[in-house]
Amino acid sequence: MFLKYFHVEQLNVKVSEFARHITACQKYMRRFIAQRRYADMKQTAKKCEEDMQQLNNIVTQLADYLKPQQKKLQDEDAEHQEEKVRAEKIKQEEEKRKAEEKRQEEERRRAEENRELEDKKIAEEHNEQVNKTV
Repeated sequence: MFLKYFHVEQLNVKVSEFARHITACQKYMRRFIAQRRYADMKQTAKKCEEDMQQLNNIVTQLADYLKPQQKKLQDEDAEHQEEKVRAEKIKQEEEKRKAEEKRQEEERRRAEENRELEDKKIAEEHNEQVNKTV
């Protein structure tokens, strides 16, 4: 096939025109794809925001439900601690009372031993005097 010189030039013009049209089509397709992606991302962001709001509402409701229970448990814990302190105080007082009773018992025993020793001394002195007189 033989082309005349102007045919090559016409073909070059047609090719460059065709390339411009292809570039424009690519530009429009990229724009369309970007718009779809943006719309999808916007819809996803809106769904995420709604989900977060729903989760926030659930957490708020749960917190409102748990606050009285938490307060009740804190009060019970404080009461239990007070009971432990009272029980420990009673135990310490009981130990002090037992130690005091033991000390008093020891003093009574010593006093009784001293009286017995004194009675023995008196009895011995009396026996000596009786023996001296006899």
